Amino acid sequence: MNLRVLPVVALVLVAVASSWLLWRLYQREEPASLVGPPRSDYALTNFDLIALDDEGRESFRVTGPMLSRHPFLGTLDIEQPRFRFPDADGQPWNAQSARAWAAADGKELRLVGEVAFDGPPREGGGRIELRTPQLTIFPDAREVKSDALVNIVSPGATLRGRGLYANLDTRRFQLLSEVRADYAPSSRR
Repeated sequence: MNLRVLPVVALVLVAVASSWLLWRLYQREEPASLVGPPRSDYALTNFDLIALDDEGRESFRVTGPMLSRHPFLGTLDIEQPRFRFPDADGQPWNAQSARAWAAADGKELRLVGEVAFDGPPREGGGRIELRTPQLTIFPDAREVKSDALVNIVSPGATLRGRGLYANLDTRRFQLLSEVRADYAPSSRR
C-alpha cells in the first residue's frame, strides 16, 4: 500500500464522519404533539338536568343551552345555566350566570359572570335578590359562599359588601367585609 494514500483515506473518513455528525446535530426535531384540554366525554344541548342528593331528593335542577363533561375528572362545564335549588320547605331559589362548573359528585357548583341569585317570595311579599360576579353553592348543605363583591336587595334594605356566607334554609346572609347598608323607611299606618 502506498503511504501517500493512507492520509487521503484518513482525511476522507474524517470528512464523512464529521458530515454525518453535523447532519445528526442539525436534523430538525419533530414538533411536540399538540397537548391541550381533552375533548369532553359528551355534550348536551338545550338540556334539563335534575341532580339528586344521597337520599334521592332533588338537590338542584339546571337547564341551559350547552353542558359538557370532562372525560377524566367527571366535572361539568355549563354555558348560560339557569339553576333551581329547593330550600328545606321546598321553596325554590333561582340562579343564573354566564357559566358554571359542577364537581363530579354535584356537591359544589361555581357560578361565574353576572350571577343573579333570587330567593322565593316571603310571607307578606318580597324576595331576596343577590348579585355578584362569582358564587359558590353547596346544594346539599344549602350554603352559598363568595369572595367577590356582593349586592343583596331585600324589601326595605340594600346591603353591599365583599365576601358572603349564606344559609338558604335559615335565610341568614353574612357579608364578611366592606359592608354598607341602605334602609328604606317603612310606611306607617
